[in-house]
Amino acid sequence: MVTLAPTEVLDGPIIPEGYSKEEYDRTISAAAKQCAEGIQVECPLVHHFSPGIYAREIFMPAGTFIIGHKHKTQHLNIILSGKAAVLMDGEVHYVEAPAVIESKPGVQKVLLIEEDMRWMTIHANPTDNRDLVQLEEDTIELDDETKALKGKMTTDQFRMSVNDRINQEVIECHM
Repeated sequence: MVTLAPTEVLDGPIIPEGYSKEEYDRTISAAAKQCAEGIQVECPLVHHFSPGIYAREIFMPAGTFIIGHKHKTQHLNIILSGKAAVLMDGEVHYVEAPAVIESKPGVQKVLLIEEDMRWMTIHANPTDNRDLVQLEEDTIELDDETKALKGKMTTDQFRMSVNDRINQEVIECHM
């Protein structure tokens, strides 16, 4: 995640005419890869479990630019607090707590957090699995390179390990 100053975002469709869904998805994926190599903002996670349910709650500070994971499954998103501009499938939506959003498979959200936000995703967990790495493999799409690099870390652990490496490189450059 990259911290940027909040900006005004236009409401409505932003995919240029003639731009395919596949081109849009590739553009978002390329942006996510570039952002992953930048300094990351810590966004604490809380994991909740109930029979047949896995819920992932994230705190995102105001002014943060977020590119979420592309999910494999249909699921619910509950905005517990805060507000943000959210790009989903080429359209910008303004969300403010309290709100519930349904996500379809293959959707990848891009958020500009305008006010500190707590966001929860609710996923089916029919086997009552509590292995976070396996749950992520079941619910989010990752490219083969990312899967190989992260190994048995969660995506959040992997993201912060990249951040630690970048910070160390910056420190070494200034020595």
